[in-house]
Amino acid sequence: MNSADRTVFIGGLQWLDYVHAGPRKAMSMVAEQKRRYLDPGRYAWFAYGPLLAAFRRALNSPDRERELERVIAWAEHKGDWRALAYRDAVDGFLRTVPKRATGIPVSEATWAEGKLRVVFRHMLGVRLHDRNDTRWLLLPYCKGEELTQDSADIVLQMMESLVDPVLPGATPVVLDSRRGKLFKLRANANRATIDACVRGLAVAYERQWALAA
Repeated sequence: MNSADRTVFIGGLQWLDYVHAGPRKAMSMVAEQKRRYLDPGRYAWFAYGPLLAAFRRALNSPDRERELERVIAWAEHKGDWRALAYRDAVDGFLRTVPKRATGIPVSEATWAEGKLRVVFRHMLGVRLHDRNDTRWLLLPYCKGEELTQDSADIVLQMMESLVDPVLPGATPVVLDSRRGKLFKLRANANRATIDACVRGLAVAYERQWALAA
C-alpha cells in the first residue's frame, strides 16, 4: 500500500504541536512526524514520556511532590535539557492542580476524520473533590513555547467530543504546565466554527502528509 493511501495515526500531543505551529512551520513538522511514524524504532524514546507518566502517578500518590521530585531527579541524572524543562512543568502542575484532587483512570481515545486518526494517549482524569464534584479530562502540554487559547480550542473541541465514552460529565481542559495555565472552551465559544476549523486542519494534515518526502 502506498504511504499516501494508508490511515495515518498521530498522538494528541503531536497534533497539538501541529496546530500550534502555524502554517509556516506546519509542513516541516508533518515531514518530521511522518519520518518518525515510519521509523520502526519510533517508540524507543519520547522526550516527555517519563514526565507524563509521573503526572499520572502523582495524582494518587500520598506525597505528590515527592513523586514528581523523583522524575526531576531522573532528568537531572540524564544531564540534558530535560532537567530544567521537567522542573518548570512540575512547578506549574503543582500550582495548578488542586492539592486535594485525585486521579481517575481513563482510557485513550481516538478522534477520526478521513484517513487521519488522532489518538489521545496522555489524558488524565482528575476529580477535584469540590462542592460540585467537578471532574476534568486534562491534557498536559509541556513544551517550551507558550500555548494560546486559539490552539487549545482546537484540541478542546476534539476532547469535548470524546468525553462521554472516556469520562462522562467531565470538563475538557488543557494544561500548559510550564506556565501553570489552564485552558477551557468558553461557554459562548462558537463550537460549529471551531469544529469546521478542526476538520479543515485534518484535511490539510492529510494532504501535507501525502506530499511529505
